[in-house]
Amino acid sequence: MAKKKLDIGVLQGALGMFAVCLLIAGLMLAASFYFRDQMNREYQSHQMRFRDISRQYLSVDVEERIIVDYLPAFHNLYQRGVLGPEQRLSWLEALKLAGDEVKPPKLGYQIQGQTNFAAEFPINTGGFDIRTSDMELSMGLLHEGDLFAVLSTLDAHAAGLFSVSECDLVRANFTARSEALSERLEAVCQLRWFTLDLKGPQGLRL
Repeated sequence: MAKKKLDIGVLQGALGMFAVCLLIAGLMLAASFYFRDQMNREYQSHQMRFRDISRQYLSVDVEERIIVDYLPAFHNLYQRGVLGPEQRLSWLEALKLAGDEVKPPKLGYQIQGQTNFAAEFPINTGGFDIRTSDMELSMGLLHEGDLFAVLSTLDAHAAGLFSVSECDLVRANFTARSEALSERLEAVCQLRWFTLDLKGPQGLRL
């Protein structure tokens, strides 16, 4: 009878130890799952940060290539007066130069105020506005070539970009008794000057 009680006591001790081992194993298994989840979350977080940094790096690389590719052209347009505020003084100086070089009998001008250009078709100008100023040139000419010489001088020396929207050329009142340098032709041309400037009142200043 005592032997039977001893066997049960040993068995109870073994069962208790087995239960403790199961408990410890369960705790370790739960801890391993928790640790795995934590590591997975940290891995996902690091992956997201890595992707964000990669995108930022690629974005900087693309922006750097854009600057390298387009900055010289941007500066060229600014120096030519196409970008930034219009340079009317340059236009007048070019007209004076045309008068000195071509020597037309008469050369006058009128310039209207600057307005935003309203295109007949959609134009994506980004952060810029297309602005225009209309100029009327009235000229007395010795011959047709003087007209092209004046416009060529403007194109070569005036800052900005212009187009000739209209030009009327008529024969002047000329007789054989008139002075040799009197005008034979009269021309009235409508020019439109174009500039690109940042939207808003401040505009582009470099």
